Amino acid sequence: MKLNSLVDPKKRELVREAIRRKDVSILFKKKPAEEPARGANPKGEWIHGSGLEVLITSANGVPFQEALKRAEKEKRVIASNKRLDQALNGSDEWESIKEVFPCWSGTMTAYEEVGKPFGDVVEFIDEQTKLKYLFPVPQNFRGKNDCILVAEHPEYSLEIKGDERIIRAAKVDLIERFPAEDGWYLSDPKHGIPFGNSVDTSNRDARSLVRTEKRVGPVARNYGIYYDGDWRVVGLRPSGGLGVAGESRVSERDKKIK
Repeated sequence: MKLNSLVDPKKRELVREAIRRKDVSILFKKKPAEEPARGANPKGEWIHGSGLEVLITSANGVPFQEALKRAEKEKRVIASNKRLDQALNGSDEWESIKEVFPCWSGTMTAYEEVGKPFGDVVEFIDEQTKLKYLFPVPQNFRGKNDCILVAEHPEYSLEIKGDERIIRAAKVDLIERFPAEDGWYLSDPKHGIPFGNSVDTSNRDARSLVRTEKRVGPVARNYGIYYDGDWRVVGLRPSGGLGVAGESRVSERDKKIK
């Protein structure tokens, strides 16, 4: 068989290379599998990463229920309050995702009225949507007061029953000494939630808490007013439509560089 009778040009080149090298073994080597395209998720696993990416802009903001639905469909992890705080403070990373602010975080919370102990469940009715949100309280946290329950996405889901929205969390943490009023406080190291006694605003580790009487809902960042560009406000009051940032294997900033 003549070499030129090989129809596939790639095969002809491969045969020529084998003749040149006097090594026919290269004819039988398997071609390495191509890497999946950036952002592809062939296994349907949650996309984790150290970068941040715009999922929904603030201009196209949606209620958290819609944000969660989209994130679950695309298997995207909604950036936590702690991760967003790192981007907003002591870093210029926020500039690469500035279109999301104000935004929801993936940090879900539940707290009761001041002084009221946790029962079986925390109930909250959103004044704008009139939907009832319920956060079942783990057995070992019942009876505790002036605390806040925290779960991080994707370790919870939203069960819909009529006008009820039930938070089903696989893992729930408890932060004690949750402040009774708005003010400046240090934040817990795991979730970035303000707690403890008030501190002076000059302390760069301080975060401004914005809370309501009681609530079940996610933390929001850069919601409402902030202080002269000081993005240390942790919103535990918001409702309505906000933007969303997600974890990414490659940051928005790195994408622009490339």
